[in-house]
Amino acid sequence: MSTDPYSPAPSKPLPDDGGEPTPQYFAALNYFFEHPDWGNSLLYGSLCMLIPILNSLVLLGYRYEIVEMKVRFPDQQYPRFDFNRFSQYITRGVWPFLIDFLVQFIINIPIQITVWIVFGLVNAAGQSESRAWVVVAGVGIPLLILAVLTLLIILHVVLVPITLRAGLSQDFGQAFKFPWIKDFLLKVGLQTLLFNLFLVAIGSVLMMGGYLACCIGIIPVAFFLMGPVLAHVHWQLYRLYLARGGEPIPLKPLQMEPANPLQVSGPNFDKPPM
Repeated sequence: MSTDPYSPAPSKPLPDDGGEPTPQYFAALNYFFEHPDWGNSLLYGSLCMLIPILNSLVLLGYRYEIVEMKVRFPDQQYPRFDFNRFSQYITRGVWPFLIDFLVQFIINIPIQITVWIVFGLVNAAGQSESRAWVVVAGVGIPLLILAVLTLLIILHVVLVPITLRAGLSQDFGQAFKFPWIKDFLLKVGLQTLLFNLFLVAIGSVLMMGGYLACCIGIIPVAFFLMGPVLAHVHWQLYRLYLARGGEPIPLKPLQMEPANPLQVSGPNFDKPPM
């Protein structure tokens, strides 16, 4: 009996014409509303967002369950959010959460150093009678801010393949396969950057609308963006990566294989309405 905990990776999810898939930015936003039960998913998911700490685990677990189901059964609708799978979401979200926390902690060190340097330059320029300090602060502070913003953009791009691999493989050790991460970034790094910039722009608008709705609206907006929308984006990037000759991520077997993949595609995975 095989001891391999992984199942064979699905074949490359190419378009019907066999060509390279085209990134679809707004499809990631519309995707969530294609499910007839999206309202309940939004409601229950938003309620989970109110739970401290666990909300991130649940959100990450649900996100990568969507991605896996899209990889395995691309023609089916996404699995709706289900409170009965709360523990499964947490279990699946542990590794992406730890990786994200670890990377954010490490990257926070140079950011904090930069902040203190900026405050030091401002203080020195304010107290010094020399114009040299004013010039140094006037030039140095914008450059430091630009460097931090660039670092954050790079961080979020690099985090995509790491968390994607951890979320799909459900294995911490599988996440840091640096040759695979490098290959992913070489093949779809530009598209990852463009998707991130698009989500920052859209997210800023939606979050502003959430704040205007007595701040309560930011909760469903956060679930919507960080869950189903990011899931669809990560699926698109992974699909494009495979189409460009990338190596599939090994997947663990489903707990209960669907009897008919054309009709049932995993837990709470519904057949599209006729």
